[in-house]
This record gives sequence, structure tokens and C-alpha cells, in this order.
Amino acid sequence: MVSNLRVRTEKFRAVNSADIIIDGITLVAGENGCGKSTISKLLYFSFKTVSNFDRLVKDKLFSNLREVLRFLEIFQHEVVLIQKDKRLSEDFRRELSDVRRSLYSSPNFEEEVRKWMELIDKVEYLFGNYNNKEQHRLFQDDSKVSSPRIIRLNRILKELLDDPEPYSFADYKDAFNQVRKFVQNKFKEANGKIISRPTKIFIDELSNVFSESKLPKRFDVLEYDASIVDIDKQNLSIPFTVDKVIYLDTPMMLSITDSPNEYWKDLNDLLLDDSQAQPNEISEIISSQIINGDVEYDDSLFAGDEFKFKRSDGLIFNLLDVATGIKSFSILQLLLKNGHLNEKTLLIIDEPESHLHPQWIIEYARIIVLLNKKFGVRFFLASHNPDMVSAIRYISEKEGVLDNTNFYLAVKEKQKFTYNYEYLSNNIDPIFESFNIAIDRINKYGA
Repeated sequence: MVSNLRVRTEKFRAVNSADIIIDGITLVAGENGCGKSTISKLLYFSFKTVSNFDRLVKDKLFSNLREVLRFLEIFQHEVVLIQKDKRLSEDFRRELSDVRRSLYSSPNFEEEVRKWMELIDKVEYLFGNYNNKEQHRLFQDDSKVSSPRIIRLNRILKELLDDPEPYSFADYKDAFNQVRKFVQNKFKEANGKIISRPTKIFIDELSNVFSESKLPKRFDVLEYDASIVDIDKQNLSIPFTVDKVIYLDTPMMLSITDSPNEYWKDLNDLLLDDSQAQPNEISEIISSQIINGDVEYDDSLFAGDEFKFKRSDGLIFNLLDVATGIKSFSILQLLLKNGHLNEKTLLIIDEPESHLHPQWIIEYARIIVLLNKKFGVRFFLASHNPDMVSAIRYISEKEGVLDNTNFYLAVKEKQKFTYNYEYLSNNIDPIFESFNIAIDRINKYGA
């Protein structure tokens, strides 16, 4: 059967083999340490890479150019500091901010290169105009003794260009030409990556995420059975069915932006982005039938930029202070209200039942099914909770989406610490057989 999406991986951490279809709602079950979170993160970063490839390249480009901006700022500061021209300083800072901002907003690299060249030209003009004045010799290279400032600037340039060749600002035009070439080459390199989409960028992401150099023996993602990500191929493709991926592993990630978990920051950026905001019926179900309240982001002058939970009785709370279960539903509600959940979204939820009362586990499963039915959101769920598994199975059947709901069970290899993911289709009985181990242990230890 040709599937919309399919992920395959072998021999990575606890996963011996997995071949998983993601057409609508996919739930993988298994004991702790079986590799569910590993597959979740592999999925997340593969789609983040292929769906946001241009942004990742631009992030790397800006990282490379950040030191150039600092270099130009140092030169501008040296001139302005002595001339004491406050207006000149403010104008230059505005231009620096514009260059930083437009790098992400402009699709045209040629226009960006032009802006950078103009900025470098301006700094060179200021520096040259000041340096040529006879009464100011602190930038000039004396044949006997070089001034401390010129020595510092020479060393900064040498470090910036990662070049062993010495530079002399007695011929400052050559120095600025070297900076121009450096910037032009970085833009050319970035443009080449955007065109060719090398897989190495994804591999570098994996190495950073998993803090290890060992990669899966096999990892690929297929769309309509054609590869769009494959660590054994040189280039990544462009996905059609998914253009946004979201990863939730705890409601406690709310408002945390300085975590080493990159996906926490990504989520909070979406929760703050209401540029596509629109009312919808499922958000209303969450408000009126589950949490008895509404959530929104308050950025007014005296609010302190915080998420607010407005309870149905009129009381207002900081969302960070309410029950964790309310946070879980509030995250879904904010994503919905902001327009980030649709047929092109893959929502990965690791243990969605965490922090939820048994009754709310069923409600959460219901919302997942409705999001798939009404909006076409694809889900990859990792769970080991019998209520969540049952609720997804039977609510999907009632709502008519069972054909696109698939279950997998991580089965441990004998005498090993690795697992194979077995396809169950809609049959959840094997999952419950694995849950029965807990009942057996209750009988063993409680008898």
C-alpha cells in the first residue's frame, strides 16, 4: 500500500528496526527505554530540516556573518568615539539592525549582498576619511612602531578571515576588500546549499541533538513511497504533505525559551505567533467542555508579556500557575487559535497522557481524533497508557477515521536491549497483552 508518509530506521540506540506509516494518527506503544522518544526526535528534526531548510541555511549564514557585523561595529565605534558624532552612531546602528533583519525576510540574496556591500563601503569611507587627516595618526601604521589600535585591528581581521597572512591598515582598502570577498563567498556558499539541499545539514542536526557521532545504520523518510530524507543519499528533497512539524513532550515547556531542547523554543515561537489566528469549533470544545476557560497571550503594557487563563467564572490566572493538565489543553488551544494546526502539520506528542487525570486522558484523545478528522492534522503519538491507546482506537472508529489510524508495539529482542516495532494495524490486543505484565507484577508483589 502506498502511504502518505513512512519512516524507517535501523540499529540506532534502542531501536533495532522500525518501519512506521504516518497517514493520519499513528500510535507507538512500548515500555520505557524502547526508543519511542528516539523515533519522535528523528521524525521531528528530519521534517524540521526539510521543511525549514532555507531558514537553517540562513541561520548558519548569519552565524558566519555575525563576526563581520562585530568587525564593522568596532571600526565604526573607533571613528565615532573620537569624532563624538552621536547622530552618526545612531544611523549606523539602524543600518546594522536592518541588515540583520532583512537576511531572514528577504528571499533575494542578491539584494542582501548589495546591502552588505553598502554597509562595508560606508565603514570604509568613514575610516578612510578620518585616517587621511594629518592630525589623526592613531590608525596609521608607523614604520618603526605600530600603534596599539592598528595592531588590534590587524589581529581582529586575521581572526575573522581565518587567514595566516598579515594585514596592514596602512593599506586599509585591501583589508576592506578582503572583508567584501569573505561576505560574498559566504552568501555564494549559502545559495549553493539552498539549491542543492545537502543531507549533511540534517546529519549535523542529528549529531547535535543526540550528542553522538554514531548515526542510524538506516534512516529514511518516504512520501508516497519516494524518499525525501535518506542519510545514505547526498541531497534532501522538498516535502509536499508536511510543511510544519511540532513536538510536544511536556506541558512544562510553556514559556521556556532558553532550554537546550531546541523544539521547546520552536513551540513557544508558534504559541506567540498569532499571524494566522482564526476561531474554530475545536478550540471552543476545549474551552467550554473540558477546561472551562480560555487561554490567550497578553502583551499589554502592564501584563508583563504572559499567557493568561481566563476561567469561565471570570477569574484570570497566569497560565504558568494553573494545573499542569490545563496547560496541556491550553497548548493545543493556542496552536489551534493561532492557525498552526492544519492538513500540512505533523504533531508529534511524546506521552500525551502525562499529567492528565484518567478522564482528561480520554478528552485529550478525543481532541486528537477531532483534529485529524476536521483539520487533517497528522499525529505521531508515543504512549504506554492503556486508556490513551483504547480511546484513540475506539474514538477513531466512531468518528470514521480508523482506516488512517495505525498502532505499533515495540517488542524486545531476546537477550538484548533493543526493540523491533511491530505493525498492528487497528488491533490493539497485543498492546494490552504487554500491559498485563503490570497486573502480573501486582499479583506477584501484592499477594
